[in-house]
Amino acid sequence: MDQLSCLRMFLEVARRNSFAGAAQHFGVSRATCTKQVAWLERSLGVKLLNRTTKQLGLTPAGLQVLENGTELLQRYDDLRESVHDLSRDVAGVVRVGVPPAFGTQRLLPVIGEFHERYPDVQIALSLLTVRKQETFVEQGLDVGIIIVPVLKDASFIAIPLAEARQALVASPAYLAKVPPVTHPRDLQHCKCLVNWNKSPTATWNFTGPEGPVSVRVQGPLRSDFGDALKEAALAGMGISMHPYYMIADEIERGELQVVLPDYVPSGLDVYAIYSSRKNLPMRVQVFLEFLKEWARTPKSWSKGME
Repeated sequence: MDQLSCLRMFLEVARRNSFAGAAQHFGVSRATCTKQVAWLERSLGVKLLNRTTKQLGLTPAGLQVLENGTELLQRYDDLRESVHDLSRDVAGVVRVGVPPAFGTQRLLPVIGEFHERYPDVQIALSLLTVRKQETFVEQGLDVGIIIVPVLKDASFIAIPLAEARQALVASPAYLAKVPPVTHPRDLQHCKCLVNWNKSPTATWNFTGPEGPVSVRVQGPLRSDFGDALKEAALAGMGISMHPYYMIADEIERGELQVVLPDYVPSGLDVYAIYSSRKNLPMRVQVFLEFLKEWARTPKSWSKGME
Protein backbone atom coordinates (compact mmCIF):
# COMPACT_ATOMS: atom_id res chain seq x y z
CA MET A 1 0.00 0.00 0.00
CA ASP A 2 0.96 3.64 -0.44
CA GLN A 3 2.22 4.85 2.94
CA LEU A 4 1.27 8.46 2.25
CA SER A 5 -2.28 7.47 1.28
CA CYS A 6 -2.58 5.44 4.48
CA LEU A 7 -1.29 8.40 6.47
CA ARG A 8 -3.85 10.67 4.84
CA MET A 9 -6.59 8.19 5.68
CA PHE A 10 -5.50 7.94 9.32
CA LEU A 11 -5.38 11.73 9.70
CA GLU A 12 -8.90 12.03 8.30
CA VAL A 13 -10.17 9.30 10.66
CA ALA A 14 -8.51 11.08 13.60
CA ARG A 15 -9.98 14.48 12.65
CA ARG A 16 -13.49 13.11 12.14
CA ASN A 17 -13.22 10.52 14.90
CA SER A 18 -14.95 8.19 12.48
CA PHE A 19 -13.96 5.49 9.98
CA ALA A 20 -17.25 5.92 8.14
CA GLY A 21 -16.80 9.68 7.82
CA ALA A 22 -13.24 9.33 6.51
CA ALA A 23 -14.31 6.63 4.04
CA GLN A 24 -17.11 8.84 2.75
CA HIS A 25 -14.68 11.80 2.41
CA PHE A 26 -12.31 9.78 0.18
CA GLY A 27 -15.10 7.91 -1.64
CA VAL A 28 -14.01 4.43 -0.54
CA SER A 29 -15.61 1.66 1.48
CA ARG A 30 -15.37 1.53 5.26
CA ALA A 31 -13.48 -1.74 4.92
CA THR A 32 -10.82 -0.08 2.73
CA CYS A 33 -10.48 2.73 5.25
CA THR A 34 -10.00 0.26 8.10
CA LYS A 35 -7.40 -1.75 6.13
CA GLN A 36 -5.33 1.35 5.35
CA VAL A 37 -5.20 2.47 8.98
CA ALA A 38 -4.32 -1.06 10.09
CA TRP A 39 -1.55 -1.20 7.46
CA LEU A 40 -0.12 2.09 8.74
CA GLU A 41 -0.09 0.73 12.29
CA ARG A 42 1.79 -2.38 11.16
CA SER A 43 4.21 -0.25 9.14
CA LEU A 44 5.01 1.96 12.12
CA GLY A 45 4.92 -0.91 14.62
CA VAL A 46 2.62 0.93 17.03
CA LYS A 47 -1.08 1.13 17.83
CA LEU A 48 -2.57 4.46 16.76
CA LEU A 49 -6.23 4.05 17.71
CA ASN A 50 -8.13 2.55 20.63
CA ARG A 51 -11.30 1.04 19.15
CA THR A 52 -14.45 -0.09 20.93
CA THR A 53 -17.95 -0.70 19.60
CA LYS A 54 -19.03 2.72 20.84
CA GLN A 55 -15.89 4.83 20.98
CA LEU A 56 -12.76 5.67 18.98
CA GLY A 57 -9.74 7.31 20.60
CA LEU A 58 -6.13 8.16 19.83
CA THR A 59 -3.25 6.46 21.60
CA PRO A 60 -0.21 8.61 22.63
CA ALA A 61 1.50 7.40 19.43
CA GLY A 62 -1.62 8.31 17.46
CA LEU A 63 -1.58 11.82 18.91
CA GLN A 64 2.05 12.27 17.84
CA VAL A 65 1.36 10.97 14.32
CA LEU A 66 -1.63 13.32 14.07
CA GLU A 67 0.52 16.30 15.02
CA ASN A 68 3.64 15.49 12.99
CA GLY A 69 1.89 13.78 10.11
CA THR A 70 -0.16 16.86 9.26
CA GLU A 71 3.02 18.93 8.94
CA LEU A 72 4.73 16.15 6.97
CA LEU A 73 1.93 15.95 4.41
CA GLN A 74 1.88 19.72 4.02
CA ARG A 75 5.59 19.73 3.30
CA TYR A 76 5.14 16.88 0.83
CA ASP A 77 2.33 18.71 -0.94
CA ASP A 78 4.46 21.85 -1.14
CA LEU A 79 7.34 19.82 -2.58
CA ARG A 80 5.08 18.14 -5.12
CA GLU A 81 3.73 21.51 -6.22
CA SER A 82 7.21 23.01 -6.62
CA VAL A 83 8.38 20.00 -8.65
CA HIS A 84 5.24 20.20 -10.75
CA ASP A 85 6.08 23.84 -11.50
CA LEU A 86 9.35 22.68 -13.05
CA SER A 87 7.48 20.61 -15.59
CA ARG A 88 5.19 23.42 -16.68
CA ASP A 89 5.95 25.41 -19.80
CA VAL A 90 8.58 28.04 -19.03
CA ALA A 91 7.90 31.33 -20.77
CA GLY A 92 8.54 35.05 -20.50
CA VAL A 93 11.44 37.48 -20.75
CA VAL A 94 14.81 37.25 -18.95
CA ARG A 95 16.67 40.58 -18.90
CA VAL A 96 20.43 40.09 -19.02
CA GLY A 97 23.20 42.69 -18.77
CA VAL A 98 26.61 41.74 -20.17
CA PRO A 99 29.81 43.53 -21.25
CA PRO A 100 29.62 44.17 -25.03
CA ALA A 101 32.53 42.03 -26.21
CA PHE A 102 31.67 39.01 -24.07
CA GLY A 103 28.01 39.35 -24.95
CA THR A 104 28.47 39.45 -28.71
CA GLN A 105 31.38 37.02 -29.02
CA ARG A 106 30.73 34.42 -26.31
CA LEU A 107 27.24 34.70 -24.80
CA LEU A 108 25.19 34.88 -28.00
CA PRO A 109 25.91 31.25 -28.97
CA VAL A 110 24.88 30.21 -25.45
CA ILE A 111 21.61 32.11 -25.80
CA GLY A 112 21.01 30.33 -29.10
CA GLU A 113 21.40 26.93 -27.42
CA PHE A 114 19.19 28.03 -24.54
CA HIS A 115 16.46 29.07 -26.98
CA GLU A 116 16.54 25.62 -28.56
CA ARG A 117 15.69 24.12 -25.18
CA TYR A 118 13.28 26.83 -23.99
CA PRO A 119 11.71 28.31 -27.13
CA ASP A 120 9.11 30.31 -25.18
CA VAL A 121 11.71 32.25 -23.18
CA GLN A 122 12.99 35.49 -24.67
CA ILE A 123 16.33 37.03 -23.68
CA ALA A 124 16.44 40.83 -23.56
CA LEU A 125 20.17 41.49 -23.85
CA SER A 126 21.64 44.80 -22.67
CA LEU A 127 25.25 45.35 -23.69
CA LEU A 128 26.56 47.18 -20.66
CA THR A 129 28.97 46.76 -17.79
CA VAL A 130 27.26 45.80 -14.53
CA ARG A 131 29.31 47.23 -11.66
CA LYS A 132 26.84 47.97 -8.90
CA GLN A 133 23.44 46.96 -7.59
CA GLU A 134 21.89 50.22 -8.82
CA THR A 135 22.40 48.98 -12.37
CA PHE A 136 19.95 46.17 -11.68
CA VAL A 137 17.35 48.65 -10.47
CA GLU A 138 17.92 51.17 -13.27
CA GLN A 139 17.93 48.60 -16.08
CA GLY A 140 15.42 46.17 -14.58
CA LEU A 141 17.86 43.27 -14.99
CA ASP A 142 17.29 39.70 -13.89
CA VAL A 143 20.88 38.51 -14.46
CA GLY A 144 24.19 40.28 -14.93
CA ILE A 145 27.41 38.89 -16.39
CA ILE A 146 30.44 40.53 -14.79
CA ILE A 147 34.13 40.07 -15.51
CA VAL A 148 36.32 41.21 -12.64
CA PRO A 149 39.69 40.50 -10.99
CA VAL A 150 38.04 40.25 -7.54
CA LEU A 151 34.36 39.91 -6.69
CA LYS A 152 33.72 42.62 -4.10
CA ASP A 153 29.98 43.34 -4.01
CA ALA A 154 28.45 41.02 -1.40
CA SER A 155 24.92 42.24 -2.22
CA PHE A 156 24.88 39.95 -5.26
CA ILE A 157 24.52 36.19 -5.43
CA ALA A 158 27.29 35.07 -7.79
CA ILE A 159 27.75 31.95 -9.92
CA PRO A 160 31.32 31.44 -11.24
CA LEU A 161 31.29 30.66 -14.96
CA ALA A 162 34.87 30.77 -16.24
CA GLU A 163 38.34 32.17 -15.85
CA ALA A 164 39.32 34.90 -18.28
CA ARG A 165 43.08 34.85 -18.72
CA GLN A 166 44.50 37.97 -20.38
CA ALA A 167 47.33 38.73 -22.79
CA LEU A 168 49.22 41.66 -24.23
CA VAL A 169 48.79 41.92 -27.99
CA ALA A 170 49.85 44.14 -30.86
CA SER A 171 49.71 44.04 -34.64
CA PRO A 172 52.71 42.59 -36.53
CA ALA A 173 53.10 45.98 -38.22
CA TYR A 174 53.52 47.79 -34.90
CA LEU A 175 55.93 45.20 -33.48
CA ALA A 176 58.04 45.39 -36.64
CA LYS A 177 58.87 49.04 -36.03
CA VAL A 178 59.75 48.95 -32.31
CA PRO A 179 62.70 47.37 -30.46
CA PRO A 180 62.08 43.82 -29.16
CA VAL A 181 59.86 43.73 -26.06
CA THR A 182 61.39 41.10 -23.76
CA HIS A 183 60.48 42.42 -20.28
CA PRO A 184 57.55 44.42 -18.90
CA ARG A 185 59.89 47.38 -18.26
CA ASP A 186 60.32 47.67 -22.04
CA LEU A 187 56.64 48.70 -22.20
CA GLN A 188 57.59 52.09 -20.74
CA HIS A 189 59.07 52.94 -24.13
CA CYS A 190 56.11 51.62 -26.14
CA LYS A 191 52.76 53.04 -27.12
CA CYS A 192 50.26 51.32 -24.82
CA LEU A 193 46.48 51.34 -25.15
CA VAL A 194 44.90 51.41 -21.69
CA ASN A 195 41.46 50.41 -20.44
CA TRP A 196 40.88 52.85 -17.62
CA ASN A 197 38.20 50.66 -15.99
CA LYS A 198 40.65 47.81 -15.51
CA SER A 199 43.76 49.97 -15.01
CA PRO A 200 42.70 53.38 -13.66
CA THR A 201 46.33 54.28 -12.84
CA ALA A 202 47.63 52.84 -16.13
CA THR A 203 49.56 50.20 -14.19
CA TRP A 204 49.81 46.73 -15.71
CA ASN A 205 50.57 43.80 -13.41
CA PHE A 206 52.19 40.53 -14.45
CA THR A 207 53.49 37.27 -13.06
CA GLY A 208 56.71 36.18 -14.75
CA PRO A 209 59.74 33.97 -14.24
CA GLU A 210 61.01 36.24 -11.46
CA GLY A 211 57.59 36.65 -9.82
CA PRO A 212 55.17 39.61 -9.75
CA VAL A 213 56.07 42.61 -11.90
CA SER A 214 54.26 45.95 -12.25
CA VAL A 215 54.85 48.68 -14.76
CA ARG A 216 53.17 52.01 -15.41
CA VAL A 217 52.49 52.59 -19.10
CA GLN A 218 51.33 55.36 -21.37
CA GLY A 219 50.23 55.80 -24.95
CA PRO A 220 48.00 57.57 -27.43
CA LEU A 221 44.63 56.12 -26.36
CA ARG A 222 42.68 55.31 -23.23
CA SER A 223 39.13 54.03 -23.20
CA ASP A 224 36.55 52.21 -21.11
CA PHE A 225 35.50 50.19 -24.17
CA GLY A 226 37.65 47.13 -24.87
CA ASP A 227 36.58 46.78 -28.49
CA ALA A 228 37.85 50.27 -29.27
CA LEU A 229 41.25 49.41 -27.83
CA LYS A 230 41.35 46.14 -29.79
CA GLU A 231 40.55 47.97 -33.03
CA ALA A 232 43.30 50.45 -32.23
CA ALA A 233 45.75 47.60 -31.72
CA LEU A 234 44.67 46.03 -35.01
CA ALA A 235 45.29 49.39 -36.67
CA GLY A 236 48.88 49.42 -35.39
CA MET A 237 48.43 52.13 -32.76
CA GLY A 238 50.17 50.21 -29.97
CA ILE A 239 50.01 47.38 -27.44
CA SER A 240 46.79 46.55 -25.61
CA MET A 241 45.72 44.09 -22.91
CA HIS A 242 42.61 41.94 -23.37
CA PRO A 243 41.01 38.72 -22.16
CA TYR A 244 41.58 35.87 -24.60
CA TYR A 245 37.85 35.63 -25.27
CA MET A 246 38.17 38.98 -27.09
CA ILE A 247 41.29 38.27 -29.10
CA ALA A 248 41.54 34.50 -29.64
CA ASP A 249 40.23 34.70 -33.20
CA GLU A 250 42.55 37.57 -34.17
CA ILE A 251 45.55 35.73 -32.73
CA GLU A 252 44.66 32.58 -34.65
CA ARG A 253 44.39 34.57 -37.88
CA GLY A 254 47.73 36.27 -37.24
CA GLU A 255 46.19 39.76 -37.08
CA LEU A 256 47.47 40.18 -33.52
CA GLN A 257 50.54 38.72 -31.86
CA VAL A 258 51.02 37.98 -28.18
CA VAL A 259 53.59 40.24 -26.54
CA LEU A 260 55.61 38.95 -23.56
CA PRO A 261 54.14 35.41 -23.57
CA ASP A 262 56.26 34.47 -20.52
CA TYR A 263 54.63 37.23 -18.45
CA VAL A 264 51.00 36.55 -17.58
CA PRO A 265 48.82 39.60 -16.88
CA SER A 266 46.53 39.56 -13.87
CA GLY A 267 43.56 37.37 -14.65
CA LEU A 268 39.84 37.98 -14.53
CA ASP A 269 36.87 35.81 -13.58
CA VAL A 270 33.47 35.63 -15.25
CA TYR A 271 30.40 35.49 -12.98
CA ALA A 272 26.65 35.43 -13.44
CA ILE A 273 25.08 37.53 -10.71
CA TYR A 274 21.54 38.10 -9.52
CA SER A 275 20.11 40.00 -6.61
CA SER A 276 17.91 37.57 -4.65
CA ARG A 277 16.84 33.94 -4.34
CA LYS A 278 13.36 34.97 -3.18
CA ASN A 279 10.52 34.75 -5.67
CA LEU A 280 12.92 34.05 -8.54
CA PRO A 281 10.78 33.43 -11.66
CA MET A 282 11.10 29.99 -13.19
CA ARG A 283 12.37 31.45 -16.48
CA VAL A 284 15.28 33.05 -14.59
CA GLN A 285 15.97 29.86 -12.64
CA VAL A 286 16.24 27.76 -15.79
CA PHE A 287 18.49 30.36 -17.46
CA LEU A 288 20.85 30.35 -14.48
CA GLU A 289 20.88 26.54 -14.44
CA PHE A 290 21.66 26.56 -18.17
CA LEU A 291 24.62 28.88 -17.56
CA LYS A 292 25.89 26.53 -14.84
CA GLU A 293 25.64 23.62 -17.26
CA TRP A 294 27.49 25.59 -19.95
CA ALA A 295 30.21 26.53 -17.45
CA ARG A 296 31.07 22.87 -16.78
CA THR A 297 32.68 22.54 -20.22
CA PRO A 298 36.22 24.07 -20.34
CA LYS A 299 36.50 26.99 -22.75
CA SER A 300 39.39 27.30 -25.19
CA TRP A 301 39.62 31.02 -24.35
CA SER A 302 39.46 30.55 -20.60
CA LYS A 303 43.06 29.45 -19.95
CA GLY A 304 44.65 31.22 -22.87
CA MET A 305 46.12 30.00 -26.13
CA GLU A 306 48.22 26.92 -25.43
